[in-house]
Parts: sequence; structure tokens; C-alpha cells
Amino acid sequence: MMKIDRYIISSIVKTTVVTVLLILFVLILFDVFSNVERYMSSDVSYLNIALLALYFAPQAVVLGLGPSLLFSTTYFLSSLHANNELIVLFNAGFSFKRIVIPCIFLGILLSGFLFIFNEQIAIPYAREKMLLTNEVFNIRTSYDNRNITLRSADGGYVLHAGRYYEKDDRITSVVVVMMDSKGRLSARIDATSGTYNGSYWVLQNATRYLLDIDGNVMDASKEKEYHNERLSLEPGLFRNLSADIKTMELNSAFQYLSRLKAIDSNQYAVFASDFYNRLLGSLTPLILIVISCSTIFNWKKNVLIFSIIASLCIAIIFYVLQMLSLILAKQSVIPPAMGTAIPMLVLLSFSFVAILYKRK
Repeated sequence: MMKIDRYIISSIVKTTVVTVLLILFVLILFDVFSNVERYMSSDVSYLNIALLALYFAPQAVVLGLGPSLLFSTTYFLSSLHANNELIVLFNAGFSFKRIVIPCIFLGILLSGFLFIFNEQIAIPYAREKMLLTNEVFNIRTSYDNRNITLRSADGGYVLHAGRYYEKDDRITSVVVVMMDSKGRLSARIDATSGTYNGSYWVLQNATRYLLDIDGNVMDASKEKEYHNERLSLEPGLFRNLSADIKTMELNSAFQYLSRLKAIDSNQYAVFASDFYNRLLGSLTPLILIVISCSTIFNWKKNVLIFSIIASLCIAIIFYVLQMLSLILAKQSVIPPAMGTAIPMLVLLSFSFVAILYKRK
């Protein structure tokens, strides 16, 4: 029995390794040739081009592992059927469930491996690639941002800034709406700009409007500088971190999202969708192996070609569903975690239906 398990796992792993290497080669070539014009115009050295390709390699492995396992499992199980090896195994007392258990176990192991590999190798290398790219193309990394609306953690005010400048910790076109303990509007402050003094935001050329319960202006006053220690939102919350959430340290990303959830639901939906995709994306190998095991195809000839076609169809369906669900999650139509979970749940449901169909 252990020999059968070793045979199943080794057969899938061998095909997976070859397929991953092929996908790795194709993705690196695509990355290099898609940027070759920029490399030539910026006179980038061959060494730096090679380093950029090297830094991209771990991310290519992350992208290629799931589809590679899907193809490897589909090809192996289809080959068993085409070579009548399934009949031999059935006659030896092995059920189909027993045959696919090693495949599922391999999917669980490789999902764990993918998570560790992504966090410990792929993401650090992605950061290095970004730094080297900025260096060779003389790109200044900026976290300046536009049209930011944040709410205080206690819900006491909402602050909108038309522009945030990271270099000076300065915001412009500022509007602050203050609320009382019952959530009713109590005041509005308009200011041309604001600077962070280390503890809170100091607003320049501010106009303060006091409002009654109905929202009518009771009093208006102008101040050259408006000081209010309640305006203590950290400058980091104004930064444009749309790319960093995918590459920052896991604990830092989690803490940032926890803070952002209370003050800016719009930005939270976007960042949280990418964050959950980063976490749950490691389950892709397991999900694709499950769908492969439940949809074994009864081919007798051209097993390799049909396995490639079937794997491509399943992968396209999965990644298109993922793309659509992530768009919905970033628009707050569905919860952020569901942006990654929905494609997996759809494929698992399809697998369950396929298993029930086979039993008939």
C-alpha cells in the first residue's frame, strides 16, 4: 500500500516539477521581453537584467505551482485510466477514493509549502525587484495620495483631504466634519492645508462653521491656524499603500488593516481584498487538485493533449472567476475574504456535483 502511495505522489511530483520549470521559463521570458525596450532605452546592464529576472523567479513559481499541479494530477489519473491501470488497482482492492487520498494529501502539503515560500522567499524577492527596478529606471518611490477620506476611531469626526504629500506630511484642500456624541453634525472646518506636528494635524487658513441640530450654520469664524488635538490620525494612514499591502510584512499588514477598517471602509475593501488573496491564494494547489480528482476524464488516446486542454479550461474558469470576484470585493459588493473564497467554493461545489454524478 505504501508503494502505491509513493508511486502516486512521485509520479505527480515529477510531472509537476517539469511543468513548473516550463512555466517559470515562459514567465521569465515574458517578463524580460515585455521590458526589453525600457532596458535598451535606459541602458540597463546585462547583470541588472539577469538580477531582475532572478528576483522575479520566485513569484513565477508561486503563479505556476497551482496550474502545474492541476495538469499533473489530471494527466496522471487520465493515464491510469488509459493504460487500464485503474482496473488493476480496483481488482487489488483499491477504491478510487483510496487512490486520490495521496493526491489530496500532496495538495495539503504543497499549499502549506506555497504559503511559507511566498512569505519567506517570493515576497522579499519581489521587494528587491521593485527596489532594483526603481534604481535602474531612476524612478522615485512616492506614497503621495489623492482624495483621502478617513474617519476617527471613535467616530467623532471625518476628515477629507484632496491631496497628501508624504515628503512634508502635508495635506491640502482639507474638510473636517465634527460630530457630537449622538452622531449628529456639530461643526465643519474648511482649510487650505494642514501639517502634522508630531501629535496632531494643524490646519492653515481654516474657516470653522458651528452647526445646529438641523445642520444650519449658527456661527462662522476664520483662523490662521486651527489646533485640535483630536485630529490625531497618523500620516501613514494617508499614504498610498496599494502595492505595499502585497509585499509588507504579514504582521504589519494585519495591523494596518485592523486600523484602517475603523477609519476608511473604502480603502479597507481594496487593501483587505488583496490581503486575503495573499493568504487564501496558498490554497489554490489544494483546490485545483480536488477538482482534478473529481473530474477524471475517460480518455483512451491523446491523453497528454486532452489533459493540457482540460487543465487550461479549468484554470481559465478558476482565474476568471477570481478576477471577477476580486473586483466585486474591492467595490465592497461582497466581503473582502469572499473575493478569493468564491472561486474556490464554486469549484468545490462543482467537484461535489461531479462526485455525486459518478456514483449514479
